[in-house]
Amino acid sequence: MGIRLISTLLILSTLLNADKVNHLIEKISKTNSIEASTQKTINSYSNETEKLFDEYMRLNKEWNQQKLYNKQLELFVHTQKQEIPKLQNQLKEIVQTHKKIIPLMFEMVDTLDKLVEVDTPFLKDERAKRVNNLKSYLANPSITISEQFRMIIESYNIEYSYARTLEVYRSKFNENDLKTVDFLRVGRFALYYQSLDLQESGIYDLENKRWISLDNSYNSDITKAIKMARKKIAPDFLTLPILSAKVSK
Repeated sequence: MGIRLISTLLILSTLLNADKVNHLIEKISKTNSIEASTQKTINSYSNETEKLFDEYMRLNKEWNQQKLYNKQLELFVHTQKQEIPKLQNQLKEIVQTHKKIIPLMFEMVDTLDKLVEVDTPFLKDERAKRVNNLKSYLANPSITISEQFRMIIESYNIEYSYARTLEVYRSKFNENDLKTVDFLRVGRFALYYQSLDLQESGIYDLENKRWISLDNSYNSDITKAIKMARKKIAPDFLTLPILSAKVSK
C-alpha cells in the first residue's frame, strides 16, 4: 500500500514536471522566434543605414566637387576681368594691323602676278593659276586674313625655291607650235627645251622674249642634264650654254 502510494506520487510528480518542461520549451521557442524577428529587423535597419551612409558620402563628394568648381570659376572670372583691358588693347592693335596688312597682301599678289608675266616662261600655266587662286582668296571673306597671308607667303616660297632646283617637265612648245618637247629649267637663270627625238635643242632669250635654237653640239649636254633632273643618272658637272648680252642682241 505504502509502495503504491509512493509510485503514484512519483508519476504525478513526473507528469507535472513534463508540463513545466513543455511550457518552458514553448517560452524558449517563442523567445527564439522573437529574437530572430528582431535580428531581421536590426539587419534591415543596418542595410538602410549603410545605404543612407553611402548616399551621404556621394552627396558630400559632389558638394566638395561643386565647391572646387565654383572656386575655379571665380578665379577664372577674376582673371578674365583683369584681361579685358589687355584684350581691348590687342583688339585695337589687330584692327590697326589689318589696315596695314590688307593693302600689303594685295600689293604682294600684284607683284607676284607681274613676276610671272615677265619672268622666264617655265610652268607658265601652273604659276599663273597659283596667282589667280590668291586673288580669289583675297576676295573671299570666309578666309581669315592670317590664312590669306599664309597662302601668299607659301606662294612666294615656291617661287624662291625655283632658284635652287633643277627641273624637267614635258609640255607643248607654245600656243603657235603644238609639238611636245622636254623643258629643262636650271634655277631661275636658264630655260632650255629639247625635242623628244633629242635632235633639236634651244634656250630662252628672256631679254628679247624669244627662243633661240642651239647648235646640235649641245644636244648631248642638254640630254645629260635632263636625265640628271629626272634622277636617271648621278649628279655631275654640266656644260650648258648661257646667253650673254651679245648673244641676246
